[in-house]
Amino acid sequence: MSTTGLFPIPLYYKNIGGVNEMTKQWMYKLDYPHEAAGHDHTGNKYILNEKPLQKLKDKILEECNKFIYEELQVKDVTFELQNSWINRHNKGEYNTTHWHSNAMLSGVYYMQNAPGAGDIVFQKSHLYYNLFHDTVRVKYSETNQWNTNDFYITPTEGDIVIFPSHLEHMVTPNETDTPRYSLAFNLFARGTVGEGTSELKV
Repeated sequence: MSTTGLFPIPLYYKNIGGVNEMTKQWMYKLDYPHEAAGHDHTGNKYILNEKPLQKLKDKILEECNKFIYEELQVKDVTFELQNSWINRHNKGEYNTTHWHSNAMLSGVYYMQNAPGAGDIVFQKSHLYYNLFHDTVRVKYSETNQWNTNDFYITPTEGDIVIFPSHLEHMVTPNETDTPRYSLAFNLFARGTVGEGTSELKV
């Protein structure tokens, strides 16, 4: 006998190497307006268009294309990078549960992440009941991929995570004295989607 995972949510996770010290020094000098959610992020929401990040942008798009076209087998559309920004979490700062609106795929790249600087936690929406509906909370002897409501990733510097934009996620507090810097980005499809009367050019 075997158990098959039907309709799983794909998540791409890989280390693609860190940025050099010059790029970090440039990153430290950026303006990070404080946000009430418990962290700071750049006012520039198209940060990957900046010249110091050109090589990183190319690496990120290369990994996105692997995920989209090799893993997901998407065809007939291209996914274009939309907005991007750098998050800074000082000691004690975090990010509340959220998802990315007006996007189809989203991702985060860790530019600086010391051990203990926190996890990214993906959470199952109460509207997505792959097993039992949330109105009936069954107990389990242990947590596994079938019954979990949360999926934790403890990132290291140079990690990239790509996921569907609707997937809810949060970031636990940075418990170190070293600021955590992560670069978030969104992608949207361009081309022809659907067919027949539902065909749409986006």
